[in-house]
Amino acid sequence: MKTTRLLPWILFLSGALIYVIGLWRACPLLSGKGYFFGVLMTGMFVTYAYQRAVNLNQNDERFASVCQMVVLITVGLLLVGVWNAPVSSLEKGLYPVAFIICLLGQVLLLRLQYMGD
Repeated sequence: MKTTRLLPWILFLSGALIYVIGLWRACPLLSGKGYFFGVLMTGMFVTYAYQRAVNLNQNDERFASVCQMVVLITVGLLLVGVWNAPVSSLEKGLYPVAFIICLLGQVLLLRLQYMGD
């Protein structure tokens, strides 16, 4: 049981830390740091809102469509930002993966919370 509770936290924290610390060091301007932090917060908010609606049985087709659209826009902004960031090719692949791992950890944490485990 402890492993099922620990894994989402490890995913969430490792993804968030790799993403935030890596891009904080990679972007020389404060505006770039804020851009990537805003992308992360937008992605986290959308996944939280959608998972909460699903777990409370309050989502409908329109809400799900809006969440999907916002996630697509957020991922697009992330990819455009990483593509134009002054980072190496390895980092251009690492930061989107860290973003996805962070959101996956958040979804798993929310599922555990609403399941009552």
